Amino acid sequence: MRITPLQASYNQYGRTNILPKKQEKETNSGEKTKEIGTNLLADYSYNRLMVNTSPNFKNNIEKSMLTLVKQIPLSERLADAFSFMKQGDLLITGKDLKISQKAMLECLGRLKNVIKRAFFIEEDNFQGNLAFFKKSYEEVEIINTNPDRMFITTDGQTYFMDSHDSFYVIPGDKLKYNDSELEIKKEPKMNLSIHRPFYVKAFNFEQDSQAVIERQNKKILKEIYTDKKAVPKVMFKDVAGQDEAVRMLKESILYPLRKPKAYENVDLSHGFILTGPPGTGKTYAANALKNEANINAKYINGLELESKWVGESEGNWRKLFQEAIDNQPYMLFIDEFDAVARARGGTDQYGDKVVNQILTLMTDIEESKYDIFVLAATNHFDALDPAIKRSGRFGVHIPFKLPDLEGTGKIFDVHAKNKPISDDFDKDSIIKRMHELKCSGADIKRLINDAYLQGYKRAGIIEKLDNNTITDADLDEFQILTEDFNAAIDAFANSKCSKRKPIGFNK
Repeated sequence: MRITPLQASYNQYGRTNILPKKQEKETNSGEKTKEIGTNLLADYSYNRLMVNTSPNFKNNIEKSMLTLVKQIPLSERLADAFSFMKQGDLLITGKDLKISQKAMLECLGRLKNVIKRAFFIEEDNFQGNLAFFKKSYEEVEIINTNPDRMFITTDGQTYFMDSHDSFYVIPGDKLKYNDSELEIKKEPKMNLSIHRPFYVKAFNFEQDSQAVIERQNKKILKEIYTDKKAVPKVMFKDVAGQDEAVRMLKESILYPLRKPKAYENVDLSHGFILTGPPGTGKTYAANALKNEANINAKYINGLELESKWVGESEGNWRKLFQEAIDNQPYMLFIDEFDAVARARGGTDQYGDKVVNQILTLMTDIEESKYDIFVLAATNHFDALDPAIKRSGRFGVHIPFKLPDLEGTGKIFDVHAKNKPISDDFDKDSIIKRMHELKCSGADIKRLINDAYLQGYKRAGIIEKLDNNTITDADLDEFQILTEDFNAAIDAFANSKCSKRKPIGFNK
């Protein structure tokens, strides 16, 4: 008996559906009727159930199909892939998806566009990884994601591509990596569309990419139409109330940088400790020094270099100082220095090693006479290791004190500049109150802003903002009064008073 073969087709997912063939038959009366052919001998429902629901059966089919499509040359599969790739699509090939992904991550600097879709073709014969990015309708860019040089032959000329380099490819070009060669073709010899679900893995990120593009475009448009005022740089003239500290910074660092010849025979110090209560302007002065000297500089908190791994903290300090050496002249500002340079001899043996490393690095800078100045700020000078504080390491100590009455007035003028303060404002009484409360520079700046907001409440501007009835005239006519400053100072003074009761009965 002759058995008619089953007819099969592939749906969009590549799965096989058993299709019984319908045949027409003419009856004695001449009517044509349709009947199912001999394919009905196959148990259609059972086979379809096995294909669709049996994981083992489906996986075996997919593995078999993958083995078959791998027999198709890579150049043919790439030619077919180029036909359906759109702008923003990335195609990578290699023996393993994870390895190819890692290689591509190291080359992200070459991509100037957002990846919308990604495809992976598994290939065992080519010795290396390939990455292709669709730039426009016709342009395809190849990126060498391999660690070694790749060669490309186009129009009879051979060029090389170093690792992470990129080049445009066109049909007819030939690629060579180690002993593997590949020709770029315009189209495959046969239609491979039916095999795509098996030879290529697809990942669609078009919706995510579109959201990224929209956010970036929105940001750009806002930047175009936003009238931003340039933030003025902090200079020494802005560091009020710390005249002695500014003088020492100028003479020890700024002038030697501006006129090195005048200090040729002077053994300059390279380590400085800025000491004083919080908010007295240590960081502010260091920022002004950087701007005055116009040199490379870096600000770090001491704890940023700490690591839980043994030896890694010391390595971080070495990298930091090497960066300074490579970019001379250089200013390094270390805040919260007492957190990493405390006196040795306690139970923290790893902290002692960090102190030893800092001492070694500072000795190297002093002996090599590098154009590097290291400024360390601390509120706890007494907690520092004695070897840190000695000459040759951090030997210059610059004190920052709470401002006197005159200094308080100077700091007030700096931060009150361009504020809408009333002409009949009683400055003397406000300055006196601030000085009596031992306000630091940071405190004075805060009180000016607090007075601003107190004035908004008094003038009803906050209420109008709540009701959305504010007008430009309300803002233009607004002025900060003496009573606004007094209200701000009262609130500040109350916050500094302890609310805790003394211990004991009937207290």
